Amino acid sequence: MRRWILIISINCLALLFLLSGVAVSQKVASTKTFDIGIATPLTGPAAHLGTMIKNGILIAIDEQNHRGGIKIAGEKYIINPIIRDTKKDAAVGKAVAEELIYGKKVKVIAGPFIDDAVAIQAVTEPNKVISFFVVPAIPGMCSPDKPYSFFCGGFALMMMVNQAAYIPKFYPQAKTVLTMQPDIPDSPLWADSAKTMFQYYGLNWLGYERFPFTITDFMPVISRALAKKPDIIDTSSTGGAMGGMCALLIKQLREAGFKGIISVPTAPPPGLVEEVVPKEHLTKVLTNDVDWENPIVSKEYRDFCRLFVKKYNMRPTDMPPEFYRALKPFFEFLDGQNTMDTTNWMKGFEKHRWKDIYGREATWIGKPIFGINRLLFRSFWVSEYTNGKLETKWEAPIPMEFFVEKK
Repeated sequence: MRRWILIISINCLALLFLLSGVAVSQKVASTKTFDIGIATPLTGPAAHLGTMIKNGILIAIDEQNHRGGIKIAGEKYIINPIIRDTKKDAAVGKAVAEELIYGKKVKVIAGPFIDDAVAIQAVTEPNKVISFFVVPAIPGMCSPDKPYSFFCGGFALMMMVNQAAYIPKFYPQAKTVLTMQPDIPDSPLWADSAKTMFQYYGLNWLGYERFPFTITDFMPVISRALAKKPDIIDTSSTGGAMGGMCALLIKQLREAGFKGIISVPTAPPPGLVEEVVPKEHLTKVLTNDVDWENPIVSKEYRDFCRLFVKKYNMRPTDMPPEFYRALKPFFEFLDGQNTMDTTNWMKGFEKHRWKDIYGREATWIGKPIFGINRLLFRSFWVSEYTNGKLETKWEAPIPMEFFVEKK
């Protein structure tokens, strides 16, 4: 009798395991993947920024998947990143976009930077693929005829606000500013933005000095720049486009005897400025880098940066939070949509509002300049190096008339 009971018990257990296996397999089969392309520079001079962008996006994906993924039109999806290196190159960017859209059938691409972004947008827009770029690198990228493109990092004019506003308040004796920038496709945009913002805050913009992207010694161009006797040197897009070469530019400016203010609106790789520039020279250097432990910084931003350091063992620049705060609400917006039509997504998300990690309500802006709301406000905190130590000291007021349409 006991033998029969044992046999029946074993058979029941086997049946339970079989049924549970079927249930698990059905559950796995019922959860599909929602592929998203991460296309950004992972090698070359902008690799430090591309890596930052990628990691910020991955945190947003991980958090949404941890909450169960997204449900669209009754189907449950786990978000699956497909990561590609664009090398910040137009031809590579175009090939990557074509592979992701035509081969992988993605409906969303995030992460393109400058040269690659222009080429990628030429593929994403006609295919109605939602795209998240850093900035509109050339005129026309952000316009009413390109509604599927969203820009996470503001744009050059917005990035110039922080330090242009800071200087008259904290260094009222400084009156003249000269821009030094690499000779690359977006240089005119940066020069115009510098001129507009520095003049808006009452400073005398002396023009610009450009140098080749392949430069290894800045001294000849520094000599030309200092001959104009500026109180302030604006390094423009050097940090973002050329990475560590921006740190060398700061070092050589000090070695050439420049004792004025150095404005660094786009940051080189974290820690490199401190490594390259001697402490005694690393003073009166302004940057958009953020000391997130400073009480002036929002709790949400601080929490994100702490998580980023814990996860990737590196200090974030401003790029990871910019993409995180755009992709996180986008995934939350997608969760519950009743269609896979990207035009419906675009029209809904352009009006979406959410609590930003900068401690304020976020929505898409930019219509006064571009005719369409596709930009996000970036952070307006200003940091300054004094004797080698970085301190976030102030939050600049936002000149709304440039970015937000009047009601």
